[in-house]
Amino acid sequence: MRFLHTADVHLDSSLSSRSAAVRGRLRDASRLAFQRLADLALAERVDAVLIAGDLFDDERLSFQTERFSLEQLARLNEVGIPVVYATGNHDPGREGLRSSDLCWPSNVTVARDREVKRVIVEDENGERVGVVSAVGHATSSERDDLSGVFPPPEGHLPEVAVLHTQVVDSPGSLKHGEYAPSNLDRLRDSGHDYWALGHVHKRLTLSEQPAIHYPGNLQGRTHGERGPKGCLLVEVRLGSPPRVEFKELAPIRWEDLEVRDPTDASTLDQLVRTVAERWEDVTGGTSGLSWIGRVRISGATPLWRELSREDDQDHLRDELAHRLGVLELAVEIGSVYSLERVADHLSREDVLGQALRLVRGVRSGEVTLTDLGCEHLIGVENPGTLAAYVRDLLDTGEEEVLARMLKSVAESR
Repeated sequence: MRFLHTADVHLDSSLSSRSAAVRGRLRDASRLAFQRLADLALAERVDAVLIAGDLFDDERLSFQTERFSLEQLARLNEVGIPVVYATGNHDPGREGLRSSDLCWPSNVTVARDREVKRVIVEDENGERVGVVSAVGHATSSERDDLSGVFPPPEGHLPEVAVLHTQVVDSPGSLKHGEYAPSNLDRLRDSGHDYWALGHVHKRLTLSEQPAIHYPGNLQGRTHGERGPKGCLLVEVRLGSPPRVEFKELAPIRWEDLEVRDPTDASTLDQLVRTVAERWEDVTGGTSGLSWIGRVRISGATPLWRELSREDDQDHLRDELAHRLGVLELAVEIGSVYSLERVADHLSREDVLGQALRLVRGVRSGEVTLTDLGCEHLIGVENPGTLAAYVRDLLDTGEEEVLARMLKSVAESR
């Protein structure tokens, strides 16, 4: 059995933190990615398409997306490709959302709650090639382990389970809400050949055999969802590990760039060129993509004064956005300081020298904070972490003191 596994499409996501223009582009991108999914299903002549939850995003469902999604699924219906769709926490099956009332094409089977839907999948010759079982979220706050309601496979055909779940002992699980939490060992021991999961927006392989996969979301929506996005093309046969291939479908990709110590850039043009070259190193070799970027500049630079000014930061962002050709760009300025060496100022007998020596002493542990209790420090959970907390806090402490005090001197002139 060959099928496409997708999840977390989030059509009509609100994207409220973005500008109106970028919101429109991202919503169009989600629809285009879903259209490309249908294109891929037709081109690969797959036996089924599996959607593991969150096809839609809460109560938001525009007329455009309603018509669009039904048209794409109808394209698959025309050639007899079944679609098995298990609802998730963003598109639950029993909370009266408009998506629950859609008139689905006859090839679409929707699992709306814990009632198991089983679909016998046939190839283009009418031969039975597998079984797909699916369970959905009835509400947006499903707390039970829904993996336990799947019946054991019968063993005559490859069996695939579709579920929107947080596998609580998987990598990064603590970053996600426990919607229908499941246990990895239970999934492994279920007897299914493949678990088509949704909910985690990062592509993850939890097990090779039996195969347990998150495809990630279809189109990234935030800087936390960087990298290529798409679906999985899967082939399952009895007695052998499934073949799983990632297919990139998202037309917009998010990327972050860290520019540390741009010491050779002493003019705006040089800084823009430095950032552009490093951006090309990160994003080069791809075509047909649009980008949303975030650039963070920190460390030693001859432009440390300019980078500390809000109006210069805005101008730099505009110049970089034009040079990089991105849809949207955020520029973050971290701790920037002059090319002055701390060692050259440590012996000074003024306030600057004393401050530098104090910071160095605290960071090294030579100066102890005997009068400061851990309860006064944000993020310290037990006394044993105080020294590590201070070292991390003052990682570039001397340089920051040097930059701030030199800046004050320069501005007072």
